[in-house]
Amino acid sequence: MRLFLFLSIFVFLSASLFAEDSLTLSSKGELIYEENFEELTKRLQVGEGKWQIVDGASIKGMQQKEDGHTAFRKMFLDHQDVIYQFDIMLEDTAYAKFLINYERVHLANCIIKPKEFSISKLNEVNKRKQMEALAKAEGKPVEKGDWQKKNVVLAREEISIEKGQWCTVTIELVGDQMVAHLGDVTLRGKHPGLKERKTNFGIQAAGLNGWVHFCNLRIWKAEPKA
Repeated sequence: MRLFLFLSIFVFLSASLFAEDSLTLSSKGELIYEENFEELTKRLQVGEGKWQIVDGASIKGMQQKEDGHTAFRKMFLDHQDVIYQFDIMLEDTAYAKFLINYERVHLANCIIKPKEFSISKLNEVNKRKQMEALAKAEGKPVEKGDWQKKNVVLAREEISIEKGQWCTVTIELVGDQMVAHLGDVTLRGKHPGLKERKTNFGIQAAGLNGWVHFCNLRIWKAEPKA
C-alpha cells in the first residue's frame, strides 16, 4: 500500500515537472489518450513478451528469448500531430523503445538506453510488403509509394540513467519534425515520412536482462507554436 501511494504521488509530480515552456514545437491541446496501467485491460492485450501490472499504477515488461522479438504492447489510436509523454524505469541492461506506427509499418521510434537516447525514422519496406500481401489476399486496394528503405538515426545523445531511476520522456511530433526530451537532453529530427498518418503506437522492453517499467502514459493533440 505504501508503494502504491508513493508511486501515485510520483506519477502526479513527474507529469507536472516537465514545464509547458520546455516544449519546442508545440503546446498541449486536448488530451486524447490516457493509460494509468491499473490492470491489463483489453487495449493492452496485443503484443508479446512477459508483462505485469505493478501495484495498480505501472506496467513492467521483459523480453523472452523464445519469442525472438522484443517485448511489446501495441495500443490503437488514429492520430496525427501529437505530444506523447510517459515515465520509464530501467533495470540491469534492459532498455525501452517507443514506436510510432501506421498499421503494420513502424514509422519512427525513440530508444532509451541506460547510456544513450535516440530518435529514428525507420525502414518501411518489409512491413509494406506484408500489408501489400494482406491487401491482395483480401481483395483490397494496394498502397503504393516511395517507401523508406533504411533506418535513419535522426538524433542521438549520451545520457546516464541510474538503475531504479524514474525518468519522464516527452516526444513532440508535428508535421515532418520530431523532438524528444529526457531531463535536460533534447533531440531534434526532421524527415518527410514523419508526416504520414499514425494509427497505433507501442511500448517495448528490449534486452533479456531486467525489466522495463512504464507508467503515466498520456497523449495530447499538439498545438503548433508560431
